[in-house]
Order: sequence, then structure tokens, then C-alpha cells
Amino acid sequence: MIAGTTAQAIVDDIVGRLGVNVNIMDERGVITASGDRSRVGSLHEGARRVLETGLPFSVTGEEARALHGTRAGVNLPLRLDDEIVGVVGVSGEPRDVGEIARAIAHLAEVMVMQQAFLGEAGWRHRVRQQIVEDLVAGRLTVQSWRQRQQLAGCRVEPPYTLFVLHCGQQDSADDPRELYRWLEVDEAAVLVAADAEGAVWAVAGGTAAVALRRRLSALCESRTDIGVLDAGRAEDFAALVERTRQARFAMRRKLVGEVRLSDLELPALLARIEIDTRHATAERILGPLSAELRHTLWVYFARDCSITDAAQALNVHRNTLAYRLGRIEDLTSRDPRSFQDAVVLQVALHLTELD
Repeated sequence: MIAGTTAQAIVDDIVGRLGVNVNIMDERGVITASGDRSRVGSLHEGARRVLETGLPFSVTGEEARALHGTRAGVNLPLRLDDEIVGVVGVSGEPRDVGEIARAIAHLAEVMVMQQAFLGEAGWRHRVRQQIVEDLVAGRLTVQSWRQRQQLAGCRVEPPYTLFVLHCGQQDSADDPRELYRWLEVDEAAVLVAADAEGAVWAVAGGTAAVALRRRLSALCESRTDIGVLDAGRAEDFAALVERTRQARFAMRRKLVGEVRLSDLELPALLARIEIDTRHATAERILGPLSAELRHTLWVYFARDCSITDAAQALNVHRNTLAYRLGRIEDLTSRDPRSFQDAVVLQVALHLTELD
């Protein structure tokens, strides 16, 4: 059958262009791609009839009410070398979508033929890519999570550990298998894929996380252009989804070296604020400050508001730092040496960092 990523791309393009809903079912009658993604992984009764008879199967709206998991539409077999390898369905009254369904089925058969030449290994990695994309987008259910892993030839078991990498240089080339070689992980126990923005997401199952964390630490030590977010451990799929959601917000901040998600709870929370609000708030609080004074604040807060430690880190005298802090108070009407004012100033700094 067509790889999950390819099938969903075909479906999304057709839905966008023609405004009709399309389903692609595998050789078992299970929906693998759909304009309605909530249906992915469910059984399509109309597709099963096509697979049993080898003939097209049309369903009117009235007939669909008597069938499980089926809506009005036209379902046609997908063939490869005279063998039925799946089914394509177009939703709608048969009299309205019949011609469209035949054109779409022909396109899908061409894609099936191409898929046959790509090889099983490449196909499985494209399924893995789709799993990670849908996990990051929050589109997976626990059922589809398990089903797609079977299609991808892996078994990532709980407890899960989630990592995200920012790489200054692309290490995966054009072959997704290069990511596994680069990270030195077992394809059966770890899901690895890059998202559209180039960040690499890795979900390790069980003890595989120990070796992966060790490898990521080594990469961070050897290369300054790599940042790693350790999103921590999730005991079940629901917890993994929540970790992924939090990591998505945390990744709006540039990563440097190894960073734990627990250290980024405040930036991750602030990242949910609308960008215009972030800009306006940061400008209102920090607008009068020069780049030097803002950097002074960062270092001062990073050293737990210690005058001595911050002055050493900035390579200035304690009196110079005290003068700068006083100048910040004059310009912002907030004293960084006061707890309440320091909280407001630090939040404003995080807002600017997100931008």
C-alpha cells in the first residue's frame, strides 16, 4: 500500500483542491489516510466489501445508515499487478462523485506502483515520519499510536522518554535512516524523525532512553551547534502527548547545550501567549533598557541575584553592577533587587527571548 505520509499528502491535496473527502484503506479495509483524520485507524465496512468481491461498491446516504463505519460515497479497488492492495473512497452521493472517484483511484494506483519500487525500508521510515508529525500536531490516539507502530515495524514501549534536538547542520541528509545511525539507536525501540522546521524528535521506549541520553550528551559536548531538550519521562501515552505539547511550546526558545523541560516551564507557559501581546508587554517593561542593561539583568538573574557572582560573570566591579541595577530601576521603575519587581523583569526577558 501507499506509505502513510504519502497517502495522507495525496488526500490533503485532493481535499484542498476539490473539496471532497477522500479515504484510503489498506488491504484489511482499515483507513490509513483520510480528510477526516479522526477516522484513521478505523475499519471501513464498504472497503471490506470491495476487498471481498473485487468490485466497486457505491453507497447512498440512505444505505450508509445500515453499515458500520461507512458513509455515502463511492469505493473503488486499488490494484497492483492485478492484485487488490487497497481501496480508495470518495464521500458523497454516488451520482455526484462517481467520476471524481475514478480519477482519484487512477492517481492512487500510480502512487501504489511507485511505492512498490521504493522498498519496504523506505516505506517504514515514511510511516515513522508521519507518526512523529501527528504526535507533535496532537492528532494521534492511543489506538492509532499502536497501529502505526506495527506498520512501521517498531515497538516503542512505555515508559517513554522524549527528546528534541536543534542542529545547526543537517546530519540526516536525504535518508531518514541516517538519523538512526547518527544517534546510534535501535530502530525497533526508538522513533526518530525531523519536523518541517528541522527539529529532530525522538521517542525512546523503556531502557533505550539511557543509551540515547548518553549519546545526546556526547554530541552536545563535541558540537556547539547542537541543543537538546530532555522532555523527561512519560509513564503512558496520555502523558507522552502532554510532554510533547509542552515541548512544542518550549522549542520556541533557542536551545543551547542540554536543557531539561522542567527548567523551561515558565518560557513554555509564556509561549502560549499571543505574539502581539508578548511584543507589547516586553516593550512596555524593558523598552528603555539598552542591550548592555538587558544582558546585565540576564546574568544577574542567572546567578540567583547574587551581586558578587554576577559581577564576576560580567567581569565588572561590584559597584559597577550596583550602578547598573540602579540605572535599570530608574528607567523601568522596577528594582531588580526586589523580589516582586525581579519577577516582572524576568518574565519580560523571557518574552523577548521567545521572539
